[in-house]
Amino acid sequence: MERGRCRAGALPVRARPGGGVPRHAHEEYQVCLNLELPGRVWYRRAWHTIAPRSLTVVAPQEVHETRDPDDRPAGGRYRVFYLDPGAVDAVAGAVAGRPARAGLADLLVPADELFDRFLRLHRSYQEAESRLTRDCLAQAALVALLERQRGVRPGRPPAPARHEAERVRAYLMDNLARNVSLADLARVANLSPYHLARTFATEYGLPPHAYQIQARVGLARRLLLAGRSATEVAYATGFYDPSHFTRHFRRVVGVPPGGYARSARTYNGEAPEPA
Repeated sequence: MERGRCRAGALPVRARPGGGVPRHAHEEYQVCLNLELPGRVWYRRAWHTIAPRSLTVVAPQEVHETRDPDDRPAGGRYRVFYLDPGAVDAVAGAVAGRPARAGLADLLVPADELFDRFLRLHRSYQEAESRLTRDCLAQAALVALLERQRGVRPGRPPAPARHEAERVRAYLMDNLARNVSLADLARVANLSPYHLARTFATEYGLPPHAYQIQARVGLARRLLLAGRSATEVAYATGFYDPSHFTRHFRRVVGVPPGGYARSARTYNGEAPEPA
């Protein structure tokens, strides 16, 4: 996000049967993912039934109340974000190419693709993904929400910015172990985060966070072949911990780091380590 904050709870929220939250309001937008079982929300002087796999958006300063039905067999699970209104307006303006107010007002947003985008974003917080991954996923989810709810469409494409994208790529490669943000990259390019992400993906075929992961895994492969341990490599390449490293390494390479190193040693004619 360009400014402000996008925050999510570290764990899903679980509501008890017949429970709820009394009427209240927030300073931010509240984006809620209802994972299972129907619930009810009082919003703008009416009660609304919220189906499973629904995405709801409550506008800032709008009084609302949530209620779980008494006859539920079990509590429901929710995942919640709070979005700074100024940050949302800034993204809307960057997308439109002119100052804009987001004005997200509809409570229910019927779109499975949007639900999945925000669910993936929430999981990125739980799985200790990098700041850049969370920033890119948050921006993409918010842009999709603005397009769906407010009809915000990209304005005139920005002028080609190949040199700016190359500066960002070089910065990423020089700082692979650092937990850089999308705002950091935008400052390097002197572009808005939205236009930087679009420009980078156009030039390199991947969004910045995906390029960073690929580059980190590439460096990790070289370090493993040089004899470094998987744990040492995990931290040297900027991953949160060894399990985070293993998950991404396996997804990109197809085998876990230890298996990759053993296979490489066998291929090169080295004796395998004793079990």
